[in-house]
Amino acid sequence: MQPICDDFFKEVDETVDPGPEAINLCVRAYLAAARDYLLGLHDERTPGLVVNNQHADLIDRLIRKLFRITEDRYFRHFPRLEVPFVILSVGGYGRRELSLASDIDLLFLYQGKVNPYIETMTEAISHRLWDAKLELGIATRTLSECLRVGKSDIPTMTSYLDARPLVGDFDLAAELDRTVRSWIERNRRRFIEAKLREQEERRVRSGESLFLLQPNLRESIGGLRDYQTALWIGRATRWEISKLDDLLSEGFVDAAELRTLSTALDFLWRARNELHRGGRKNDQLHFEAQEHLTRYLGFKGTRSLLPIEEFMRSYYLHARVVQHSSARIIDHALGVERHRRRLIRRGRREIEGGFVILDGRIEIPDEELLRSKPLRLLSVFRASQRHDADLSPRAQRMILQQTPLLGQALCADPEAQRTFLELLSAPNRVYRALVVMNELGLLSVLLPEFSHLVGLWQHDLYHTYTVDAHSLFLIEQLQRIRKGNFARELPLATQLIQDLDSTAVLYLSALLHDIGKGKGGQHSPKGAALVPEIGRRLGLPPKDIDQVAFLVLHHLTISSLAEHRDVRDSRLILNVANLCGSRAHLRNLYLLTVADIRSVSPEAWTNWKAGLLEALYRNVADWFEAGLDDASAPRFFLDRAAGKIEATESAVVKQLGDGGISPEESRSFLSSMPRRYVLNHGPGEIADHARAALAYLETGRTAAISLFQAEHESDSYCGLVVLAADRPRLLATMAGILAAARHNILGAQVYTNRHGLALEAYEVERIPGGSAEAEAERARLEQRLIQALENPERAAEPGGLRVRGLPPRILPDRVARVRISNDESDFYSIIDISATDRPGFLHELTRTLADLGIDVVMSRASTRANRVRDSFYVTDSGEKISPARRDEIRDALLGVIQVLEPPA
Repeated sequence: MQPICDDFFKEVDETVDPGPEAINLCVRAYLAAARDYLLGLHDERTPGLVVNNQHADLIDRLIRKLFRITEDRYFRHFPRLEVPFVILSVGGYGRRELSLASDIDLLFLYQGKVNPYIETMTEAISHRLWDAKLELGIATRTLSECLRVGKSDIPTMTSYLDARPLVGDFDLAAELDRTVRSWIERNRRRFIEAKLREQEERRVRSGESLFLLQPNLRESIGGLRDYQTALWIGRATRWEISKLDDLLSEGFVDAAELRTLSTALDFLWRARNELHRGGRKNDQLHFEAQEHLTRYLGFKGTRSLLPIEEFMRSYYLHARVVQHSSARIIDHALGVERHRRRLIRRGRREIEGGFVILDGRIEIPDEELLRSKPLRLLSVFRASQRHDADLSPRAQRMILQQTPLLGQALCADPEAQRTFLELLSAPNRVYRALVVMNELGLLSVLLPEFSHLVGLWQHDLYHTYTVDAHSLFLIEQLQRIRKGNFARELPLATQLIQDLDSTAVLYLSALLHDIGKGKGGQHSPKGAALVPEIGRRLGLPPKDIDQVAFLVLHHLTISSLAEHRDVRDSRLILNVANLCGSRAHLRNLYLLTVADIRSVSPEAWTNWKAGLLEALYRNVADWFEAGLDDASAPRFFLDRAAGKIEATESAVVKQLGDGGISPEESRSFLSSMPRRYVLNHGPGEIADHARAALAYLETGRTAAISLFQAEHESDSYCGLVVLAADRPRLLATMAGILAAARHNILGAQVYTNRHGLALEAYEVERIPGGSAEAEAERARLEQRLIQALENPERAAEPGGLRVRGLPPRILPDRVARVRISNDESDFYSIIDISATDRPGFLHELTRTLADLGIDVVMSRASTRANRVRDSFYVTDSGEKISPARRDEIRDALLGVIQVLEPPA
């Protein structure tokens, strides 16, 4: 039962002069009852707008009650005066769209000068509401102040559009309405442009995509702010529009569109009210919030979707309705404004297919044009590419309405498949065309296998976007690389894609690379199995179908190999070459991999990954260039290694000679190092290492650390070299020191020269700051290493190499894996470990390997959100790990990963 405000204030009403605390108690009791009532409505599945309207009404009654109590108390002590004063609700409260923890925005409007009555009324009412812990936005102004502030601050002027008088002098409120309306009518163009600019800036801030994994119900694209912006722009052109239903009566939407928009908004309002249940405004759909809303809203999942995936897909589809409807409302408003100003629409001209370019956008003159030839649903996008023009919102609405009716006829037309492939091979607007086709449902009609990716949410911390948005972003990345936008950053990829005669196969592979997702794991082979049917339907020749299937099947392969294997290993190079079979397959796989990583999230692509991936590509490409068979591989790689060693050593000797180091010293250092050291590093790196090693040997110190920070801040990693007398556990000790100092190790390579000098080369994430900060950190790490090596007993104590932030108890990792392989390298065993990341993980692993007598010669580490994969190239007493020791080593490593929580 709805709480009655007067019932809670009976005692106050019956008291001659109630004190402030008595009134405050009544306010708090009323708001508590109101909140219980609203939550009851909400839990009964009452539409979100109804709950919000009721919330606004209940606050209205409270403010009117406080107005009367405060005014009565004032006039008991002072003469009654006719003071023009009114309280108005503004913002979402003014529209009666008041979610459960939204701000209560009030405007105290008065006329004349501030006097004791105005001061008493505003302060008393404000304090009562503040005391009740309401989130308030309060302004006290005259009419002239409202206009002055609003003219200089469009958001403030916008709030007046939603102003609704609650209590006081309604004539004064009407005067504000007339004043604001008059200003808007004189400055309509400025106001609309400001709102559109705000919308664009908000979209940039919130991620520039509707399909974010953790969207904001209010601020993200397709959120409530999109609808509100459309409503404000609509009102600027038709003052009669103040609420959702007015859009229909004023002709901005039709009845069907109003129904779908109302349904979408109800979903957002209900979700938002549930997020507000705790009494605090929270509009972000964090992963925890998504899981809670999935349960609360009763999503059960489907055969192919988990419950949370079903919820998020529902969110994306509703948000897309809000985005599209808002865009069409704004477009209609702009048309109303053009008509009002009697502007002649510029540049009308007919183009192919019966379409028209009007005001720089493509229009479809009549729906009959589409019905008479369904192919035009698709050819209009080809026209958009040819004329470099967007489709108008009206044209998009026609396509949206006609696609369900004409889609079957379109798919049966062989010319449609050819047109689609032409779209993919166009020099521009491929990404834009596909995005709009996806938003309007046309892409899912042409590629039914793609339809289940629309709004498919990935429950991990690594991806930023839904699967369909991510797939389309791949094409955007490839387009931008082809145009030369990343020529300096990605010179190899730029050259390779610009050499392509056609992009259709590559772009189709990008579009389909994840079609196996949402089908229960192993998405790459499942997706590849769908390609032949798609290819035949599109009329692709067999060789193109095979290439698309190959790219879909292996789109993760070389990125994984580059990150976790030695990209210079001859066995790896030969395996990748045999996998690809041709340089064309290798080229397209490299391009697809670059775009895939760059499209996952802003953090996924790093210079470190880029360097490894390019090195692997170039090594395999060299093998293809040689044109030899497998039998010639040993001699090829031996000759190639010998040639590289000779060239590298000559370059190192020259570089060191330019710095005053004699050729004899240089060659002595080089000859003392293992052969693989010279193969694994470039001349510049080796010269740096040699200078550091020669300087260290002269000092006689226990250990030395050199840091090689890249000059450009865009470089995401830096080199760190440790020099010390060879000893057990050196790698484990250094890994612990780096972990304790919060440095993420990307890779490590361990060498010992003929004189017992250990040189360990680490790649770590870039140290923030400039050269001074980097030098200070280097000195700090060096001091800790020396202390640990000189006092090994102390280092082993809990306080020695304690890793900050490491929890004392770690729950079992149910998806941990340890794999030991002897087949991927000619000289080493490879240990792959996949687990949930935690501070100091690499230190624990390397310490365990040292305890087992396993020598690590190289490690690779990659972290994806909360998952880590560490790979180690190792030997056991100089040999590969024997079958007899595999289980012992695997069990020991799993024991490190799965530190069980002791019983309570």
